Amino acid sequence: MAEKKQKKVDIAPVPQENNQGEKPGGIWHSIAVILLALLIVAVVTIGVFCFAVKKNINGLAESVGPQIENNPVLKHILPAELRTVNPDDPQFLTEKELLKRYEECRKRTAELEELLNQANETIEQMQQQSKEYADAKAVLAENQTALETIALERAKLAADEKALSVLIAKGDTQGFREYFEKVDKATAEAIYEEIITEDITSEEKLKLAQPFSSMEPNNAAGILSALFKKDQNTLLDIFEGLKSSKAALILEQMDAETAAEITNLLSNRKQVR
Repeated sequence: MAEKKQKKVDIAPVPQENNQGEKPGGIWHSIAVILLALLIVAVVTIGVFCFAVKKNINGLAESVGPQIENNPVLKHILPAELRTVNPDDPQFLTEKELLKRYEECRKRTAELEELLNQANETIEQMQQQSKEYADAKAVLAENQTALETIALERAKLAADEKALSVLIAKGDTQGFREYFEKVDKATAEAIYEEIITEDITSEEKLKLAQPFSSMEPNNAAGILSALFKKDQNTLLDIFEGLKSSKAALILEQMDAETAAEITNLLSNRKQVR
């Protein structure tokens, strides 16, 4: 009985602990095998693609050429006849051609420097012109202001002259004295001198016109027509010294063209004043 029990003990099943501990290592091994297989497939695929492009199988190089010709690495798998060659690339030039290109570059550089200098000079001239324009504009503004001031002073002077004329005409010595007290002496004296000059001129015109005032209109017209051809200013002074009624009678006796011209000159003289 003891022997039978011993045999039963000997054939008892062996524990499976060691097999269970080996499972993680098997998984990593499987992953590594799969990755290696994928890498091999990728390398083979790339190799086949490069070979097909290099040999231009089924026009593959012509199809993908435009996409990869600018890539510094992939462009080398293109057939030599499909590669775009840069004629200016120094590696394709001879020493003589390189020297020629160098001289051309130097010449072009000199031309560009000249153009740059001209552009800088033009810019400086434009800046100077801009400054001169600004200065001229400022001077123009000052002159405009001065002209406006002069115009105002002339208008005031004319008004004062008119007022003073009235005072003198009336013989208003008191008013004239008061006027002198209101304005500066130089201005008042200038106005007075101008008025006196005008009075003298008017008196001279009256003296010139006096002989013709008593003449017959037809006789006066003959003399004045002859004078008109020699001295128009004196003739106009005479007509201004005549009474308007007498002047009209004399003009009626003159040639129509001469009378019209004299009338026009008299009108222009009044407008100027």
